[in-house]
Amino acid sequence: MEFNVLIGGEGGQGAFSVEMELTEALTRLNYHFFATKHYMSRIRGGHNFHMIRVADHPVHALNGGKWEMVVALDDETEPLHKPDLREGGLFLSRAMTKEIADEGKKRFGEIRSANTALVGCVLAVIGVAPEKIAETAESGKKEGYLKMGYDFAARWNIAGAFPVSAAAGCPVRFDGNQALAFGALLGGCRFVAGYPMTPATSILHYFSEAARELPVHFEQAEDEIAAINMALGASYAGVRSMAATSGGGFALMQEGVSLAGMTETPIVVAVAQRPGPATGLPTRTEQGDLNFILHAGHGEFPRVLFAPGSILETIELARRAFDLADRFQIPVFLLTDQYFADSVQVVEEEDIPLEPGARECPALDAAYKRYRLTEDGISPLTFPGLSDARVKLDSDEHDEEGKITEDPDLRKRMVDKRLGKIERLKTEAVMPTFSGALASAAVILCWGSNRLIAEEAGGRLTAEGIAVSVLHFGQVYPLTAAMVAPYRLEGKKRICVENNATGQFAGLLKRELGLAVDHSVLKYDGDCFTVEELYQTLRSLLA
Repeated sequence: MEFNVLIGGEGGQGAFSVEMELTEALTRLNYHFFATKHYMSRIRGGHNFHMIRVADHPVHALNGGKWEMVVALDDETEPLHKPDLREGGLFLSRAMTKEIADEGKKRFGEIRSANTALVGCVLAVIGVAPEKIAETAESGKKEGYLKMGYDFAARWNIAGAFPVSAAAGCPVRFDGNQALAFGALLGGCRFVAGYPMTPATSILHYFSEAARELPVHFEQAEDEIAAINMALGASYAGVRSMAATSGGGFALMQEGVSLAGMTETPIVVAVAQRPGPATGLPTRTEQGDLNFILHAGHGEFPRVLFAPGSILETIELARRAFDLADRFQIPVFLLTDQYFADSVQVVEEEDIPLEPGARECPALDAAYKRYRLTEDGISPLTFPGLSDARVKLDSDEHDEEGKITEDPDLRKRMVDKRLGKIERLKTEAVMPTFSGALASAAVILCWGSNRLIAEEAGGRLTAEGIAVSVLHFGQVYPLTAAMVAPYRLEGKKRICVENNATGQFAGLLKRELGLAVDHSVLKYDGDCFTVEELYQTLRSLLA
């Protein structure tokens, strides 16, 4: 049993606040839900719409079918979205939402009461009793707004039209960026720098709020070049550090990425992808930066790329990123995208990983050599001011003490030392997530935010007798043979699903593992896949 509602309106009308208040209320009422949004790159005007799926079972993607309810805050919603209303569905016209706004202004003297009232109306539609709706209010004033919304639903005879049971245990609400920031805090991150850029900006918001109560420093830099260099400086001084940006901002960080590679300074960089080139579609989604980040920075040096596909995986991989960056003294990248960064869903509180990470700060003596040549390629790492050790570094090639050198033999040995970490990194690779039957004749390969969409679409196909499994890669580099060996992929039809035009991950699988795909399912119009869309596409390939 589920209920799908779309709320459309102009930027600045408050559709976003309706989504926020509604998802907060659903969390308090112990509902399973998934919410995401489609918004234009402007502060006011333009048509935006917010999509919320409420169910009596866990849901983590857009269904993609017909809407049970469409709410119009502007005149564009009706021609654009009413045709997608299911038979017997509810349409709150612009006149009806204006009636709620007028009543709110008359009764409370506040036009903004209308948005909260709409939340009460939607809750009434899914069968929430008025006294339960009141429990979600943070103040007596809001309780009145919600009650007004319920009264309108009762007046229009739509209360309880699409009842959904509240079946979540103890839900906690996250969007993708909040999960990444929370995982970073668990990983011991104590310094974050960035310049605001959609869709990564809310990562910075989260840290600016956290800095009020936690030992975390947030710095809004003057640009992305300054941001990554600030993070590198903080890491050199002894704190785990991160920079957060999107593709256009990351383009400015290239020199800093190379500096991290040469100086072997640990750093984590979060990159929330959006369509390019250049400004592209700044508020839409894409997975088009994989190759860019994989090859970012001049020269050759090791790195790790994570691309989580669920809230819990994001928390865990963000935590892990800081541990790997520290131990291997490398840059680690966390790739998300606009769809995942802005989507809101719940997870059970008991499932959230809470194990914290911490940086070791060894005190070494005056004989310390920052870049000592070692068998495993990992030199001893300490920080200025902790002991008699002098911590020297330079962006030029250097000797074991950190002094500049142009000796060709030493240059080769230093390059080999740095690149030697790759083999050890492979032994610690995060294994992909497999779902479905091992004996299935077809497998869907995916990475990043498509995980839960593919799993639900695959489950629907399997239920129809078209056996298909899903293999999702949360670590997209380095790739190892051990990551795919258990799943007998050679004998299966292999379909790679990704949000870009050139099949970047499919190309990486072929290059790194010699694993060719039979079909690439690509979407690059700025929108995410829905379960229905992917299900229909896969069905046509496999039926």
